[in-house]
Amino acid sequence: MPLPWLSWSWFKLMAQLIVMNGVGFGYPGQTPILSGVNLEISQGDRILILGPNGSGKSTLALLIAGLLIPTSGAINYFLSRPEIGIVFQNSRRQLVGSTVEHELAFGLSLRNIPTDLLKNKVDDFLTKFDLAAKREYHPNQLSGGELRRLALASVLITEPQILILDEPLTMLDQEHQTAFLSCLAKNIRRDTVIIWFDHDLRAVRYTEKWLVLSEAGGINEATLDELNSEAYLKRHSLTPAPLQWLEWKLPERVSGAIYGPEGIKFDRS
Repeated sequence: MPLPWLSWSWFKLMAQLIVMNGVGFGYPGQTPILSGVNLEISQGDRILILGPNGSGKSTLALLIAGLLIPTSGAINYFLSRPEIGIVFQNSRRQLVGSTVEHELAFGLSLRNIPTDLLKNKVDDFLTKFDLAAKREYHPNQLSGGELRRLALASVLITEPQILILDEPLTMLDQEHQTAFLSCLAKNIRRDTVIIWFDHDLRAVRYTEKWLVLSEAGGINEATLDELNSEAYLKRHSLTPAPLQWLEWKLPERVSGAIYGPEGIKFDRS
């Protein structure tokens, strides 16, 4: 028997985790960094938020994570505050364990998980993230790519509802970028929200919704056509992806340049 009150809008509302209404942030006596940000975050979202350096990306990430309090507007949570994990661009600053193994165990140890279950899960993540051989290493002994994977593993092992990535591929070579993305793809749950902050347009291939921070501190949704527009990128101070300049000059010979020359294109179907 149909239940008429269970409409699509009701299901959409039930899936909402965070709603930001007119959110702004600034320090006393300074021009606001963000202003009038409206954003809905629902289960399973894959969101990319683009902006040049200094546009407020990290500030917005900290607001979503609850590490900053907005100076205007409101952040509303549906039913309860969701569990949020964040991988910072400088991963070294977020790690607290004396060894790789201790780092992975730290978040779980705060949840009163039985010791045998905790150990099994840590062993599993050490293997999945190709860190088993470094389990006794201090995090400072890891390479940049290994450090970024450890930061990701230490967040995903706690199974957050929302994962925030702050320019996660910055300063990584192609090999370590591929390793990081492989670990992310294989260990993220489909209902986990990904909010990816970056200035690199090629991150569209890993996301499904694209937002751009404006110079006025607001945020607007963008289409792939807009992100492939020279005028649009210039207006929002965004740097074109590799080959985009060539595509604008030779549109019939080069296609999909926004994705870059080396990666798998995002499935738009």
